[in-house]
Amino acid sequence: MEEELRLNTEQESIEMEKPQVPVDKVEKKGNNVLLIIALIVACGALVMSIFAFCKKRTNITETKVKAEKVVQSGNLKIAYINTDTIMAKYTMAVEMQKELQAKQSSLESSLKNQYTQLQKEEQDYLKNGQNLTLTQQQAKEKEFQQREQQLSQAMQQQPLQFQQEVAKQNEKLLNAVLAFVKDYNSKHDKFNIILSNSRVNGPTLYIDEGMDITDEIVKGLNEEYENLKK
Repeated sequence: MEEELRLNTEQESIEMEKPQVPVDKVEKKGNNVLLIIALIVACGALVMSIFAFCKKRTNITETKVKAEKVVQSGNLKIAYINTDTIMAKYTMAVEMQKELQAKQSSLESSLKNQYTQLQKEEQDYLKNGQNLTLTQQQAKEKEFQQREQQLSQAMQQQPLQFQQEVAKQNEKLLNAVLAFVKDYNSKHDKFNIILSNSRVNGPTLYIDEGMDITDEIVKGLNEEYENLKK
């Protein structure tokens, strides 16, 4: 028991001899640590802001450089071609229009003749059908029915077929014009842009007539077409 009291007394004496750190110094040290951390965070934010600003300036500079490469100041040469005139004066276009009109008229005439012939035969059957046997009458009526169905399908398909033919001819004409214009411009090295203009479908309201090269293009197209026909 005495030994235990002695040990407790010695332990209390040791604890009393330990240097005591003032509370205000501990708080001051903690505040200093917080201040240092705050300064580090602020510096990091400042560095990131500077980096972002420099990157933005770099992007703006790159955009300006790219724009300067595309835009040609003072040397951009533009012309236009009137497509209405091409369709009216280009021999290939005129001949294509005539061929399409003739084909349309031929198809319409053929269908009309078939329909008229079918009506005539049906009327004859109504007048003289009683002279046929029952088997012959059934066969004739089945024939009329099949022909009517075929004629009806042909009448429905005819406009679509004609539209497909028109699209095919228009593509052929367009390819011929584009190929000539490209070759013409490469040989003369005249224009950076050649626009198409039309009174009906033209995207522009006004173009200076001095930029019109339609007559020159039509002349060249017709000469090329005549040489090809020969």
